[in-house]
Amino acid sequence: VRSATDGVTVKGVAEKGITSDLATWRGTLSVRAGDTVDGYDKIQLHLTTTINFLLKQGITEDALDEGTINVSTQYKRDTKGQTTSEIEGYTLTQTFTVTTTDVSLAKRLAKESTQLIRQGIAFRSHAPSFYYTKLEDLKLDLLERAAENAQLRAERLAKSSDNRVANIISASQGIFQITQPNSTETASWGMYDTSTIEKKVRAVVTISYRTG
Repeated sequence: VRSATDGVTVKGVAEKGITSDLATWRGTLSVRAGDTVDGYDKIQLHLTTTINFLLKQGITEDALDEGTINVSTQYKRDTKGQTTSEIEGYTLTQTFTVTTTDVSLAKRLAKESTQLIRQGIAFRSHAPSFYYTKLEDLKLDLLERAAENAQLRAERLAKSSDNRVANIISASQGIFQITQPNSTETASWGMYDTSTIEKKVRAVVTISYRTG
């Protein structure tokens, strides 16, 4: 903040709570087999079982994106624990992604999908990511509010020195911080927390005013 007798530079801040309206969730299947053909058959069977499970939970087919199957070769080890050139078998993995506007369903699936393990499926559930798709519209509103708050601060500072705020000399927009609701974290490059459905968006502007 610069002296109100020469002009004043202030920061204006605006915050708003938002609720995510889009979620992505990933799951990974894996099988071990003696040969790749058997492995492909097994993982396709497990994928079919998994998709049927997801459809019963309310996920639509167009929300599912099947990833490619990756194959890694496992080699036998000798009595000293050293890897040999003899193939022991293969591990096949396939990751699928669910994208849905039903964010609560994505959160529930991330937990309940572990039921697949009881069906003999080697399955890993990844943490879901939550997003807000109307962020650009919200940014404009927050910047306006932050600018209003900055002007109020400038007027108070100018008044304390028997001055008044005249015109704007310069204005700059800070980085948006999208965090968990009660977080005080900030980063110079901005933040976008995707771990929670509920979020807080924080906007900062820096404005210099001429006083007189």
